[in-house]
Order: sequence, then C-alpha cells, then structure tokens
Amino acid sequence: MNPFHAKGLSLVLATDAASRAVMRWSGKDKKHEADHDAVEAMRVSLDSMPMAMRVLIGEGEKDQAPMLFAGERLGTGKTGDPELDLVVDPLECTTNFSRGLHDSMSVLLAAPSGSIPAIPGTYMTQILLPPSPAADYFASRPAADSIDPGIKNILGIVSKHNGINVSDMLVVVQDRPRHAEIIHGARSAGAGVALIESGSISAAAEILLRPNGRWTLLHGTYGAPEGLILAYMARVTGGYFAGRISPHHPLFAEQARELGLDDQTLPASEWIVADGCLCLTGIHGNTFLRGVMRKGQGLVTESLLWTADGVEKIVHENGVQMQRADAVF
Repeated sequence: MNPFHAKGLSLVLATDAASRAVMRWSGKDKKHEADHDAVEAMRVSLDSMPMAMRVLIGEGEKDQAPMLFAGERLGTGKTGDPELDLVVDPLECTTNFSRGLHDSMSVLLAAPSGSIPAIPGTYMTQILLPPSPAADYFASRPAADSIDPGIKNILGIVSKHNGINVSDMLVVVQDRPRHAEIIHGARSAGAGVALIESGSISAAAEILLRPNGRWTLLHGTYGAPEGLILAYMARVTGGYFAGRISPHHPLFAEQARELGLDDQTLPASEWIVADGCLCLTGIHGNTFLRGVMRKGQGLVTESLLWTADGVEKIVHENGVQMQRADAVF
C-alpha cells in the first residue's frame, strides 16, 4: 500500500473541515470572511494531526498572513524535521464562491520534504494534456517544445499524434487579455475555445479524468501555485504537463533567478519529484465533484484523493468518513 494513501485519508479531513466552515458565506460576496474561516478550519485540523508538516506555499509570507503562511510548521510532530511539505489553498475559486457559482474547492497537496520546489508567488505559463499519444510525444521531447511552438503548431502536433481533426478540438483558456493571442490562434486554426473565468484546477481534473471528453488541452498563463497542483495531477494520471515561471513584476523575476527557475520550462516530473497525495474537497460543485450538501442539521462533503494508486472518492458527514470507492468518471 502506498504510504501516502494512509496519510491522504487523514489530510483530506483538513480540506473537508475547510469546506464545511465556509458554507455560511456562500454567495454573500464576503471573500475575506470566507477565506479566513477556510484557513482557520484547515489550520486547526492540520495542527492536530500526528505528523510533522511545513507549509511551502500557502496564504502568503509570515508578515502578510497570520495562518498557513509560508514556512509555518504544523502537526503534533512539528518540533522535529518536517516530513511533509504542503501546498494549500483552503478556498480555491474564492470569487466564484462569493458569487454562488460552481468550481470552488478546498485544495491540499502534500509531498516528502524537499520534493516540491519553492517558487515565486507569480504566474506560470502552462500546458496540460490528458493521457494520449500526443502526451507521450511531448514527454519524449524537451519540455519547451510543448510551449514554444505556439498554439497553432501545438494543435497540429496533437492532431497528428491523436488522429483527430483540429476542428474537433476544444482548448481551455482563462478569459484574460493576456490570452488574446492563444484564443485567436486556436480559433483561426479551426479549434474551439472554452473560456473559463477561473478554476484551472477543476478544468485540469476534467481533462485528465475524462481523456475522451469535451476538452482537448489546457494552455495559458495561470497562477504558479496552481501549476504545481496540475503537475502533480498529470504525474499520477499519466497526462502531460509543462510549466515555465512567468513573473508579472521585477521582484518575482529576481526571485525566479535566485531560485534558478528563470527561463526554465520543466515537465511535471521536475516540478514534483516524488510521490505524495492531493486532496480536493468540493465546496460548490463541478462536473466531477459534488459540493457541500446539507443533511438534516449536518453537512456532507465529497472529496477526491489522488495518489500513485489512483483517484479515490471519499464522502464525509460532519467530518466522519462514510464512504470510500475508486472514482469512476
């Protein structure tokens, strides 16, 4: 049994707690209040667990965030050397949540200490494909070859190796001015474009879990921490991911240089160098994960636990595990 499966069954209690804690703010345009409650609930849960954990990427630096700040030690074993590094987003898709819309989740990635690089809190240019011959082709090439050719050439490569027409492809892109060239290039090549307001993690999950579904690939510049989540998801499902830090400020450009990440396009295996676990708990539902549901006076959550063993669906009622099963999509 993968040791991270057992750890994941404990860690998913933290995303479950965060998801239940925020529901009183659903659709009330109270982003800060919701984020505070999610952070506090996740932190309390993690700090009670018999592990030694360190927040690698969380709510900001220590002087900016009172809880779940970068470097914070958590767990009852926190006085020793950390065994796990964490990337946490207690309330992902905060804007959607505050508007009562879909796709919000609580997210936690854990991996052995030192297996996830520290990264600047900036953007990352990313590409993600489901398991496929095209994914295998890109994996055999330098990672930059999957981003640098431009969207028209990328679509041509996918068409050649997957045996589908470009006109039958649908590219997921965040609806931002910085993606105008990708959007125009994909459409002028004959492909469709699925414009998302936010929720790159949700989009990536659907692409990877439904490789023959409606979406062909995800491309564009998204948050760098989210890129680490996508890299792990691709790692455990056999999909393809590559990312390159794209600083939006000179300060972050300097940090990238100091970390040796400037102009480096890396595949998933170099962003996450060891097996770990990823916990996703639905808050407002999406196409693969139900949101928090009311049952009498209590709350029921649905989570996905991603490990090298596969993806498992777990149901909790008021923080108590009720069901476990291999996820089927």
